[in-house]
Amino acid sequence: MQKMLLRCKSIEDARLIKNYIESELAYEVLMSFDHRDTEYTLKNKSIHLVLLQSGLTVPQDITYVQHLRQIGFQSPVLIVTDKIGGADIDLNAEKHKVHFIERPFEMRALKGLARKLMVTKVVPGQEFRRFRTNVSAVLETFISGEKYNSQMFNLSKGGAYFESAKKPAVAIGDLLRLKVRLGDVDRDHQMHGRIVWTTPKGMTAGGYGMGVKFIKSAEVYRKLLDKV
Repeated sequence: MQKMLLRCKSIEDARLIKNYIESELAYEVLMSFDHRDTEYTLKNKSIHLVLLQSGLTVPQDITYVQHLRQIGFQSPVLIVTDKIGGADIDLNAEKHKVHFIERPFEMRALKGLARKLMVTKVVPGQEFRRFRTNVSAVLETFISGEKYNSQMFNLSKGGAYFESAKKPAVAIGDLLRLKVRLGDVDRDHQMHGRIVWTTPKGMTAGGYGMGVKFIKSAEVYRKLLDKV
Protein backbone atom coordinates (compact mmCIF):
# COMPACT_ATOMS: atom_id res chain seq x y z
CA MET A 1 0.00 0.00 0.00
CA GLN A 2 1.29 3.46 -0.90
CA LYS A 3 1.83 5.85 1.99
CA MET A 4 1.34 9.59 2.36
CA LEU A 5 2.95 11.64 5.13
CA LEU A 6 0.72 14.48 6.25
CA ARG A 7 2.11 17.42 8.19
CA CYS A 8 -0.44 20.05 9.24
CA LYS A 9 -0.54 23.06 11.54
CA SER A 10 -3.36 21.57 13.60
CA ILE A 11 -4.54 18.13 14.67
CA GLU A 12 -8.05 18.96 13.41
CA ASP A 13 -6.84 19.73 9.86
CA ALA A 14 -4.67 16.61 9.86
CA ARG A 15 -7.49 14.31 10.96
CA LEU A 16 -9.91 15.82 8.45
CA ILE A 17 -7.54 15.30 5.51
CA LYS A 18 -6.40 11.87 6.75
CA ASN A 19 -9.96 10.56 7.09
CA TYR A 20 -10.93 11.90 3.67
CA ILE A 21 -7.91 10.56 1.79
CA GLU A 22 -8.07 7.12 3.43
CA SER A 23 -11.81 6.84 2.68
CA GLU A 24 -11.47 7.97 -0.96
CA LEU A 25 -8.11 6.48 -1.96
CA ALA A 26 -6.32 3.23 -1.15
CA TYR A 27 -3.47 5.04 0.66
CA GLU A 28 -2.27 4.89 4.24
CA VAL A 29 -1.89 8.41 5.69
CA LEU A 30 0.67 8.98 8.45
CA MET A 31 0.68 12.21 10.47
CA SER A 32 3.52 14.42 11.71
CA PHE A 33 3.61 17.73 13.56
CA ASP A 34 7.29 18.78 13.73
CA HIS A 35 10.59 18.62 11.79
CA ARG A 36 12.08 15.84 13.90
CA ASP A 37 9.13 13.49 13.54
CA THR A 38 8.84 14.25 9.81
CA GLU A 39 12.47 13.43 9.08
CA TYR A 40 12.43 10.32 11.28
CA THR A 41 9.40 8.99 9.39
CA LEU A 42 10.95 9.71 5.98
CA LYS A 43 14.11 7.84 6.94
CA ASN A 44 12.31 4.81 8.37
CA LYS A 45 9.19 4.43 6.23
CA SER A 46 8.62 4.15 2.49
CA ILE A 47 6.72 7.40 1.86
CA HIS A 48 5.38 8.12 -1.64
CA LEU A 49 4.02 11.66 -1.10
CA VAL A 50 4.44 14.38 1.53
CA LEU A 51 1.55 16.82 2.02
CA LEU A 52 2.88 19.87 3.84
CA GLN A 53 0.77 22.56 5.51
CA SER A 54 3.40 24.47 7.47
CA GLY A 55 2.12 28.02 7.75
CA LEU A 56 5.51 29.30 6.54
CA THR A 57 6.15 31.42 3.46
CA VAL A 58 6.55 29.66 0.12
CA PRO A 59 10.33 30.38 -0.08
CA GLN A 60 10.74 28.90 3.43
CA ASP A 61 8.77 25.82 2.40
CA ILE A 62 10.94 25.35 -0.69
CA THR A 63 14.08 25.68 1.45
CA TYR A 64 12.73 22.98 3.75
CA VAL A 65 11.94 20.69 0.81
CA GLN A 66 15.50 21.24 -0.43
CA HIS A 67 16.69 19.99 2.97
CA LEU A 68 14.50 16.89 2.63
CA ARG A 69 16.08 16.22 -0.77
CA GLN A 70 19.54 16.50 0.77
CA ILE A 71 18.75 13.89 3.42
CA GLY A 72 17.58 11.44 0.77
CA PHE A 73 13.80 11.88 0.28
CA GLN A 74 13.05 12.01 -3.45
CA SER A 75 9.28 11.49 -3.80
CA PRO A 76 6.84 14.34 -4.61
CA VAL A 77 5.99 17.06 -2.09
CA LEU A 78 2.62 18.84 -2.19
CA ILE A 79 2.37 22.11 -0.24
CA VAL A 80 -0.86 23.75 0.90
CA THR A 81 -0.41 27.53 0.72
CA ASP A 82 -2.40 30.79 0.67
CA LYS A 83 -0.66 32.22 -2.40
CA ILE A 84 2.10 31.00 -4.68
CA GLY A 85 3.15 33.78 -7.09
CA GLY A 86 6.57 34.94 -8.26
CA ALA A 87 8.73 33.77 -11.17
CA ASP A 88 11.69 32.96 -8.91
CA ILE A 89 9.47 30.83 -6.71
CA ASP A 90 8.11 28.98 -9.75
CA LEU A 91 11.64 28.20 -10.95
CA ASN A 92 12.77 26.97 -7.53
CA ALA A 93 9.63 24.90 -7.13
CA GLU A 94 10.24 23.21 -10.49
CA LYS A 95 13.89 22.62 -9.63
CA HIS A 96 13.09 20.86 -6.36
CA LYS A 97 9.93 19.13 -7.65
CA VAL A 98 7.53 20.95 -5.33
CA HIS A 99 3.82 21.14 -6.12
CA PHE A 100 1.25 23.54 -4.64
CA ILE A 101 -2.45 23.71 -3.94
CA GLU A 102 -3.85 27.10 -2.88
CA ARG A 103 -6.39 27.72 -0.15
CA PRO A 104 -9.34 27.63 -0.26
CA PHE A 105 -9.61 24.35 -2.15
CA GLU A 106 -12.13 21.54 -2.51
CA MET A 107 -11.19 18.21 -0.98
CA ARG A 108 -11.87 16.47 -4.28
CA ALA A 109 -9.25 18.72 -5.92
CA LEU A 110 -6.75 17.67 -3.26
CA LYS A 111 -7.67 14.03 -3.84
CA GLY A 112 -7.18 14.35 -7.59
CA LEU A 113 -3.78 16.04 -7.28
CA ALA A 114 -2.56 13.57 -4.68
CA ARG A 115 -3.62 10.62 -6.84
CA LYS A 116 -1.93 12.14 -9.89
CA LEU A 117 1.36 12.63 -8.03
CA MET A 118 1.21 9.10 -6.64
CA VAL A 119 0.59 7.59 -10.07
CA THR A 120 2.94 9.66 -12.21
CA LYS A 121 5.80 9.58 -9.68
CA VAL A 122 7.18 12.88 -10.98
CA VAL A 123 10.21 12.45 -8.75
CA PRO A 124 11.81 8.97 -8.46
CA GLY A 125 11.36 7.26 -5.11
CA GLN A 126 13.97 5.73 -2.89
CA GLU A 127 16.21 3.45 -4.88
CA PHE A 128 16.67 0.73 -2.26
CA ARG A 129 14.60 -0.63 0.61
CA ARG A 130 15.94 0.43 4.01
CA PHE A 131 16.37 -1.67 7.16
CA ARG A 132 16.72 -0.49 10.75
CA THR A 133 19.92 -1.53 12.49
CA ASN A 134 21.88 -0.66 15.61
CA VAL A 135 25.47 -1.82 15.24
CA SER A 136 28.84 -0.28 16.07
CA ALA A 137 30.92 1.11 13.22
CA VAL A 138 34.25 2.88 12.73
CA LEU A 139 34.49 5.57 10.04
CA GLU A 140 37.92 6.42 8.65
CA THR A 141 38.52 9.31 6.26
CA PHE A 142 40.75 8.68 3.27
CA ILE A 143 42.28 12.17 3.26
CA SER A 144 43.31 12.56 6.93
CA GLY A 145 43.12 8.95 8.10
CA GLU A 146 41.20 10.01 11.22
CA LYS A 147 38.86 7.43 12.73
CA TYR A 148 35.50 8.03 14.39
CA ASN A 149 33.35 5.68 16.44
CA SER A 150 29.70 5.68 15.45
CA GLN A 151 26.48 3.67 15.31
CA MET A 152 24.82 2.51 12.09
CA PHE A 153 21.06 2.89 12.51
CA ASN A 154 19.80 2.48 8.95
CA LEU A 155 21.01 0.25 6.12
CA SER A 156 20.10 -0.36 2.49
CA LYS A 157 21.80 -1.94 -0.49
CA GLY A 158 22.94 1.50 -1.63
CA GLY A 159 24.04 3.15 1.62
CA ALA A 160 23.63 3.63 5.35
CA TYR A 161 22.91 6.18 8.07
CA PHE A 162 25.37 6.74 10.92
CA GLU A 163 25.39 8.85 14.08
CA SER A 164 28.42 9.88 16.11
CA ALA A 165 28.38 11.25 19.66
CA LYS A 166 30.92 13.91 18.70
CA LYS A 167 30.94 15.92 15.48
CA PRO A 168 33.60 14.44 13.18
CA ALA A 169 35.72 16.68 10.96
CA VAL A 170 34.00 15.57 7.76
CA ALA A 171 31.95 17.22 5.02
CA ILE A 172 29.63 16.25 2.17
CA GLY A 173 31.64 14.51 -0.55
CA ASP A 174 34.31 13.10 1.78
CA LEU A 175 35.37 9.51 1.09
CA LEU A 176 35.30 7.00 3.94
CA ARG A 177 36.45 3.52 4.81
CA LEU A 178 33.69 1.88 6.86
CA LYS A 179 34.23 -0.93 9.34
CA VAL A 180 30.98 -2.37 10.71
CA ARG A 181 30.91 -4.87 13.57
CA LEU A 182 28.73 -7.89 12.78
CA GLY A 183 27.94 -9.34 16.19
CA ASP A 184 26.05 -12.39 14.90
CA VAL A 185 29.15 -13.76 13.17
CA ASP A 186 31.69 -12.03 15.45
CA ARG A 187 33.64 -10.27 12.70
CA ASP A 188 34.06 -6.90 11.02
CA HIS A 189 32.82 -6.06 7.54
CA GLN A 190 34.63 -3.34 5.58
CA MET A 191 33.31 -1.19 2.72
CA HIS A 192 33.81 2.22 1.14
CA GLY A 193 31.45 5.17 1.03
CA ARG A 194 30.93 8.83 0.25
CA ILE A 195 29.10 11.29 2.54
CA VAL A 196 26.00 12.61 0.74
CA TRP A 197 24.35 14.55 3.58
CA THR A 198 24.91 15.50 7.22
CA THR A 199 22.85 16.86 10.10
CA PRO A 200 24.08 18.31 13.42
CA LYS A 201 21.38 16.43 15.33
CA GLY A 202 20.39 12.98 14.15
CA MET A 203 16.87 11.57 14.28
CA THR A 204 17.70 8.31 16.10
CA ALA A 205 19.97 8.99 19.07
CA GLY A 206 20.51 12.74 18.69
CA GLY A 207 24.15 12.44 17.61
CA TYR A 208 25.80 14.01 14.58
CA GLY A 209 24.14 12.29 11.61
CA MET A 210 25.68 11.24 8.29
CA GLY A 211 24.10 9.70 5.21
CA VAL A 212 26.65 7.59 3.34
CA LYS A 213 26.39 6.12 -0.16
CA PHE A 214 28.35 2.92 -0.75
CA ILE A 215 30.87 3.07 -3.60
CA LYS A 216 33.28 0.61 -5.19
CA SER A 217 37.01 0.64 -4.48
CA ALA A 218 37.80 1.68 -8.06
CA GLU A 219 35.60 4.77 -7.67
CA VAL A 220 37.37 5.70 -4.43
CA TYR A 221 40.78 5.72 -6.04
CA ARG A 222 39.50 7.52 -9.13
CA LYS A 223 38.08 10.32 -7.00
CA LEU A 224 41.28 10.51 -4.95
CA LEU A 225 43.29 10.88 -8.14
CA ASP A 226 40.97 13.67 -9.27
CA LYS A 227 41.89 15.60 -6.13
CA VAL A 228 45.63 15.37 -6.81
